[in-house]
Amino acid sequence: MPADPELISSTELPPIPALTVAVQGAVWINPEGEIEELTIAEARTRAQRSAPIICHLPLQATRLNCPPFRAFDVLELFAFVKPATFCLPTPHGLAAALNLDEPSDQITETLTLLTATHTLLTSLAGAGDGETVKRVAATMAQAGWSWGGQVANALDISPGEPAGSAQTHSAKMGLDPWSRLPQWEELAPLPPPDDVPVADVEARLRLAELVGDDAEDRIGQSNYAAATTAAFAPRDRAGASNVVLAEAGTGVGKTLGYIAPASLWAEKNGGAVWLSTYTKNLQRQIDQELDRLYRDPAEKRRKSVVRKGRENYLCLLNMEEASERVTLGGGGTALGLVARWAEASRDGDLLGGDFPAWLAQLVGRGQTFGLGHRRGECVYAACPHYACCFAERSIRAARRADIVIANHALVLTQAVMAGDDG
Repeated sequence: MPADPELISSTELPPIPALTVAVQGAVWINPEGEIEELTIAEARTRAQRSAPIICHLPLQATRLNCPPFRAFDVLELFAFVKPATFCLPTPHGLAAALNLDEPSDQITETLTLLTATHTLLTSLAGAGDGETVKRVAATMAQAGWSWGGQVANALDISPGEPAGSAQTHSAKMGLDPWSRLPQWEELAPLPPPDDVPVADVEARLRLAELVGDDAEDRIGQSNYAAATTAAFAPRDRAGASNVVLAEAGTGVGKTLGYIAPASLWAEKNGGAVWLSTYTKNLQRQIDQELDRLYRDPAEKRRKSVVRKGRENYLCLLNMEEASERVTLGGGGTALGLVARWAEASRDGDLLGGDFPAWLAQLVGRGQTFGLGHRRGECVYAACPHYACCFAERSIRAARRADIVIANHALVLTQAVMAGDDG
């Protein structure tokens, strides 16, 4: 069918077709804005002949019943331009992440891919990220990244432009995030926390602040918060523990129910409260709820920490070794995207933090998840990147945080070692 003027009037189309594939068929939009509805067989032939803009190549190839083909995956572009930013790997997810109009059907989903491409390249052109992003982009272009030419044009660089001869191999390629990451410092131990109790009325008031004025009145949640304050009462005798077994049904709001007294105790006593969890999903849930307590992201980074085992974090030494092995066409695209993410990441957590899991599906697990710490292989202080290591930074941040979210094993280790969690 011909182009719909209302659909494309506000969109500057890139000179690349776009394709979405669903069970019932496919939609193709050419660079002139002409919209075609194709059968799966027609779309498969068209896609393999003309590299289109798509969203999540492995999924689209599966729907087309063919091997992965050369394409412009807009998710890769998103990961480059907006690293460590949450996005569901769908046209709807892209629209939400980029504040675009919500697509209502497959045709508008396909148009969303074009709009997202234009938005991302335009924002990249005005980002002014400096020489580092240009080196990363040039490396990825030389490695055969499909978006290399478009990104190089947006950044006004030559993909083959050489770097200074005095730089290391990693620095020349921009694959050296450790040279720009902040370094942690060893600080004097904090004094022992006080032992001031939290009154139940204080917990109820803090809970009311967290849920806000517009929230429904949940007496069960308020009672839960009040009941858990007993865990923060002064101990009757040295070495004894206060144990509270509090149970509430699904939907009561238990997370905020125990965050309220825990945050109060930490503030009043100058100590940390460790919240022990069983799953990474619960860790994420608690971390999201802490946005209500710490409205300022900088304050949240300072006062709350998600602690995980070392193998969850990106190992900068593994990344350096991988970057030294990079040859054109041999991992430069994946490492470039990881480098972009590492500098923007909150904590360097590959497996449950702000690293997009779908990126490993697009560029491979070996050059993404495979760069994490491996059990028993860390050389600790002998590592040249020890002072900016994500895992070590997490350990030290937890020592000065108010709220620490950790799994059961780390919490028990912390308890046994009496504060020495290194």
